[in-house]
Amino acid sequence: MAIFEKQSSNKILLDDTEAIKCTIENWVAVNGHTEFTIKVYRGPYSNKTWKVNRRYNDFYKLHNVLLTSGIPLELPPKKLIGNMDPHFISERQQGLQVIRNVYWNYWFANFTFSKRSFCSDREPNQFSEVALQHVSLALRGEQGWEVVGPVPDIGWRLRKHYFQLRCKSMPKEEILGAWTDFGPDRYLDDRDMGASLKSIGQLQHPYIHSTDLTLCTDTGALVARVYNKEGSLRDYLCTAKPKQSFLKKYGNPKVGHRCLSAEQVALYGRQILEALKFLHDKGFPYGHLSTGNILIDNDRIKLLDIENGILGVPSFYRPYFIQHKKINTMQAVDVYCFGHVLYEMTFGVPLRESVVEDIQECPISKNQNVLERILSPEACRNGLPTVAELLSDPLFALTVLKLYPGEKAHFKLSTQLKDHLRTAIEKMEARLREEQRLVRGQKRLARLQEMMSVEEEEKRKHNKKQERREQKLHNQKQKSSMEKVNSISGDRSDSVNSSTTPSVGTSTPPSASGKYGSNIPSPPPPPPPMDGIPPPPPPPMGAAPEVTSPPPTAETDEKRTALLNDICGFNKTHLRKIKPGCGVKTKSRKTKVS
Repeated sequence: MAIFEKQSSNKILLDDTEAIKCTIENWVAVNGHTEFTIKVYRGPYSNKTWKVNRRYNDFYKLHNVLLTSGIPLELPPKKLIGNMDPHFISERQQGLQVIRNVYWNYWFANFTFSKRSFCSDREPNQFSEVALQHVSLALRGEQGWEVVGPVPDIGWRLRKHYFQLRCKSMPKEEILGAWTDFGPDRYLDDRDMGASLKSIGQLQHPYIHSTDLTLCTDTGALVARVYNKEGSLRDYLCTAKPKQSFLKKYGNPKVGHRCLSAEQVALYGRQILEALKFLHDKGFPYGHLSTGNILIDNDRIKLLDIENGILGVPSFYRPYFIQHKKINTMQAVDVYCFGHVLYEMTFGVPLRESVVEDIQECPISKNQNVLERILSPEACRNGLPTVAELLSDPLFALTVLKLYPGEKAHFKLSTQLKDHLRTAIEKMEARLREEQRLVRGQKRLARLQEMMSVEEEEKRKHNKKQERREQKLHNQKQKSSMEKVNSISGDRSDSVNSSTTPSVGTSTPPSASGKYGSNIPSPPPPPPPMDGIPPPPPPPMGAAPEVTSPPPTAETDEKRTALLNDICGFNKTHLRKIKPGCGVKTKSRKTKVS
């Protein structure tokens, strides 16, 4: 490799804000115990998936951790004997699917232990050990600094760890150091990253918290600040202790939330806007405004984590503003995050949605107009106001700020660094727009699939209805045909009975081919035609007379006997001959039949 060739980093730049979803697909027996195969999804993209194997004890550890929030997992019970039975393991697998409920809760999904429990690269307890190694390596060249110990689980990021530090020059101060791995939005090289962190160390502003140490390596950065015992604005709203677990503080607070007064909201909101305007004028990206990154000191706010923008880590509210096409610049992101902070200060609870549909029940009527300008669906659809426009709003314009003597704002950036920061901001915004496009495509695909499923369901219902209609019609036809067959079979049985069973007083002529065929008398001559209509032809000799189906009675027997006698005595020699071509219009002469 050449001396000046730049090494390519294979480290995965992780987006902490991408939600994790998991489902248990299968189980396997390994060395006398059962391991469940879990498929994990990260973010809205289907290609970010992996599989991990976890035992029941791993779920039980997560259950014990979530007990601090007061909302534990409802895991299936343990079993000492027969726990390797396949039927029991299948039932346990179905019961462990409750793990999906953890990631439906926003706070649970952003909890570090919840994410570490299903990571594929290393075990959960190795994250803090690796971070401690990086911090010790970074402090090796700094004299007077040492690590006292870790402060676990006070944050929500997967790759951000807090440590208690000690400085010999400030022996009475409690210093909190934060080690942060680089994120996917890191676009500065090592030289520009070091220059930016050095400038942040020299930053002075009445509404931005100062830093005491900033160090950078090839994998992340260490930033140390004096610890504020009062905690953040979110700690104040949730009445929580700052060094408690993130989930215990914010998951399900026992005391409850509290909100700020109208004067405090106006004062703190004006101070936040002044700090954002200062950073925007300097061309420095922030994008990480939240109640967790705001300190309150003597009725004055202090912004934290100014370095997050250049470190490339994603914003806490990124899953929200990534849904809106118009929020595609860093300034628009800061304004949108300010809307969430203003909502939380006004109502005392965080906003769990990307927009506010109705703000009619706002406890502070003056804040309603500003919230509608930022968080309403129309504002997110059409575009958000700028920081300067918000400062001109009567809610903040009439608020008077008090500055101490000698306070001034100072933040020096070189011209070359400003150009590189501008390029990095353009790349951040390009990545944001690309992810917004992908999210819109996913939503469009989800709507299309939903429409197709609805159409398939309607088609299936229509086919079922058509099948029932055809079945009903077929049953009706079958029933009518059966009735017709039954009626015909009944008539035939009656006629057979009447023809084979002779009644009393009824004379039936014998068959011509029988034993007594020679004694049959010659048939009588036919009767003369009536009204010029020729009579029907005589039946052939030896043919049996047609038998009618009505049941035999005395009157019908007499008529039948007379008809048979007339037929037998018919003589065709008495008929009048008709010339060919002549019709039957001439009136025939009546002849007397003897």
